[in-house]
Amino acid sequence: MIPVTSSETLGKVLRRYRKDQGLSQSEAGKKFNLPQKTISNIESGLSGTRLGTIFRYMSALGLELHLEPRDKSVKEDEALW
Repeated sequence: MIPVTSSETLGKVLRRYRKDQGLSQSEAGKKFNLPQKTISNIESGLSGTRLGTIFRYMSALGLELHLEPRDKSVKEDEALW
């Protein structure tokens, strides 16, 4: 499992899952009526995307979010974005 601590990391993870499913950005967006540009923004880690939109995209990819406490061995400034 990849720790997601920034919008950039989340975007990379979502891009990998989309590509693993053989979907283009347009195809993935059509599943929940999201424009290709929105998918591109999410995968690029651009801030400003609404959280609800990110959840819609995750749902289109068959993903869900699980949160857990951060490993205490990681220094606070190393894991923050």
